[in-house]
Amino acid sequence: MKRLLLCALAFGLLVPASASAARQAWVSSNHIQVVDLDAGKVVGRIDLKEFIHDIEFAPDGNTAYIASSKGLRVADANAIRLDQHVSQAASRGISVSADGHRVIVIHRAPKADALAARKAGLPLPPATLAVYTSKGMTLESSFAVSGNAFDTAISADGSRIWILVPQDGVVLEHAPDGRLVDTIQLVDQVAAGPHAAMLSELALSPSGDKLVVPVTNAEDSYLAEIDLTGHRAERIINQGLGHARRIQGVRWDEDGSGVYVTAIQSMVKFDGRGLPVSWQSFSANYVDVQGLPGSDEAVVVTPTFNKANGTGAVGVLAANGELLRTVELTDMSPFVVAVRP
Repeated sequence: MKRLLLCALAFGLLVPASASAARQAWVSSNHIQVVDLDAGKVVGRIDLKEFIHDIEFAPDGNTAYIASSKGLRVADANAIRLDQHVSQAASRGISVSADGHRVIVIHRAPKADALAARKAGLPLPPATLAVYTSKGMTLESSFAVSGNAFDTAISADGSRIWILVPQDGVVLEHAPDGRLVDTIQLVDQVAAGPHAAMLSELALSPSGDKLVVPVTNAEDSYLAEIDLTGHRAERIINQGLGHARRIQGVRWDEDGSGVYVTAIQSMVKFDGRGLPVSWQSFSANYVDVQGLPGSDEAVVVTPTFNKANGTGAVGVLAANGELLRTVELTDMSPFVVAVRP
């Protein structure tokens, strides 16, 4: 079991530790910067000038999939170069199957159609869940989903797809052909009032046996842990976080030993039994987090590092929360981090 995050230090620029091989983080807001985490410097950049919602890597780390306000793209991670513009529809919620064979993503309806629906007081037009084969990014199947669909997860073999619809308080389970298999109700949004709870992400455990969904409401914050095996007496267990801070980032550690959770200027890591460590305070507002494969370290990003300069930063934390190094990003306020396998 990996050690748990216990403490934190303020953001500061430190001398990077040496390492035998460079580790990379791709960070983004409206463009992408590639950071060498060991050297503590930016080594590449992809200019897009559009808001980037998600970045996911193929299991071998050679390909990056990018979902943004202007479409779905594929990048060569070695050359740090865009290779393919798969769709021009606004996209979010990318997931890649553990075998690397399938890529799924939510494509939004055209912006004009969504705006017209809002003005008319009508539900958002349906979005599309697209299933692509990673080889050539050919469309294998697609089906309509709620216009409020927000995030996705896919099983290791690609046979099951989960879709988070926050406004309905549900996770929907589909077959790749679109057949609805199950509806998992997490929050009764109607009884609680409109948009009473925020459900912000889907995180599938590395073993594929559970899903975690962060929930924040006016009274508290918690992780809804969904059992996917059918072996547990209680299918859904809510793990309280002890406060009502808005949850911002959730990532499983790559060995399944725990879940990193960031909230407003705070972080905790849950161990494999779902038991939290007490929250630790950070001077920086970490909005996304991901564990570093093969280590006890974690990577975090904050959109506000130097208020005067309007800069953001990416940082590396040790297992005990010690800040090992940071990289200030002089022209970026990053909201997304993806660590290359």
